[in-house]
Amino acid sequence: MSGAGLGGLGIGALRQRFVHETAVETADGMGGVVRSFIPVDALWGAIESSASRSDLDAVADRPVAVLTHRVTLRGRSEVAPGDRLRLGARRLVVGAVHDPDGRGRIVECLCTEETP
Repeated sequence: MSGAGLGGLGIGALRQRFVHETAVETADGMGGVVRSFIPVDALWGAIESSASRSDLDAVADRPVAVLTHRVTLRGRSEVAPGDRLRLGARRLVVGAVHDPDGRGRIVECLCTEETP
């Protein structure tokens, strides 16, 4: 089977297991909220590095590297911007989601990698 309609990837390339997590906010008892992530489902896909850039850390005012990735996921999913994809210890924050052929067979996500 060719990779046509699969973002240029063959179906066999989508063999990494990602954990899809969504944010949940709970009251902290002092008028604010605490944001945490809970697992929603497991998805098969592939990751490709897209670019990197340097930014300044807003808190420490020091340079940090920002890595961006394209994650291609198999099948329909409810991944949305602001969600997170976990691949082992790596955490990828979803910035944009796209169904390239409109058929729901794959979803492409543009993500930035969080540093722990």
